[in-house]
Amino acid sequence: MSFADLANRRALRSVAAHLGELTWDVEPDGYQRLKVPPTADVDTLLRLLVRRGLEPALANMLLDQFANRPLERALIAWDIAAGTLLDRDDAALAARLHTELAPLKKIGATHSVAVPRDRVKQLIEAAAAEREGSLASVVALSTSNTADIDAALAFAERLALAHLPSLALAHAQILWTRHALPAALDRILEIVLDYERYDSMPPMAEEDDRSLQRQTYFGMRVALAQLDTENAARILLQMSKHAAVSTSPDPALAAVGTELILLTDKPVDSVNVATLESIAPAGSTWRYGSRVRDEIRIQIAPQNAATIVDGFVSSFGNDMRVWAQAGYHEEVRAEEDTDSRGKRRRRTAACR
Repeated sequence: MSFADLANRRALRSVAAHLGELTWDVEPDGYQRLKVPPTADVDTLLRLLVRRGLEPALANMLLDQFANRPLERALIAWDIAAGTLLDRDDAALAARLHTELAPLKKIGATHSVAVPRDRVKQLIEAAAAEREGSLASVVALSTSNTADIDAALAFAERLALAHLPSLALAHAQILWTRHALPAALDRILEIVLDYERYDSMPPMAEEDDRSLQRQTYFGMRVALAQLDTENAARILLQMSKHAAVSTSPDPALAAVGTELILLTDKPVDSVNVATLESIAPAGSTWRYGSRVRDEIRIQIAPQNAATIVDGFVSSFGNDMRVWAQAGYHEEVRAEEDTDSRGKRRRRTAACR
């Protein structure tokens, strides 16, 4: 099937026009070929979603797993609707999503986020009313339930890695609003930045050391997400007047500072790589730190781009910035040739 066919099935006509007859000569990877049994549980589905994204078949199966939890289904449905390109064969799923989203209307969902920062109270009330499910359990936690709180935040991280940021955020939003737990705010910060759900970010007006570090990290990442390196550098310069920022060993600041260096085409040396590999080692679940680490690796050794991209995608799913960094180097750019029928075909080393 050509890329244009895939685009047309999703009503992306202008995209299809630009693609022409370009075809894909790379077979789906093992994750895509893997058959999912109808008995697959939530844990299995979350692991598959990391690599495969919110594909319709998996999305339907996941919704089925939350049969008696309408609020959680609504949050999942919001992410599916926001993060999936449905094609003309997915009309049933589209209709289901419309129905499943109903609980969020009472909470006050907007076009940009499922739960805005000023509607968390309504989220808590809705979760408590259900009396069943993980969100209801989180509402019932007290600060003395440290093991359960840690488990809830770990589950939120898993949900975010599986491209379900709204449900992930809901867990952390409840814990932050009810107990002001720093770990919950840190989890919110990462999810908000990874998925650009800025309207869910709580205010950060405090001026203690940790707050200043969070503010610097947030501001720089927002600027760099827009490729605004000048503003990111300005934020770093201004905030570095505080010793809490200028002398901080905070891994997040190290990562965002390294990305700024990378995007301004300044020399990247082994020190930068060593720093990122120490704070985001192999097996790390920190998406942003791992992305910057791998972008640096590609910059230094572009001949290894295919392996680096494959490793990142297998752990975190697709990411535009990682692919762009690979494509920035001529030796790993997609090569175009012609097949036996005279059609254009693209062979991308990083896809193999």
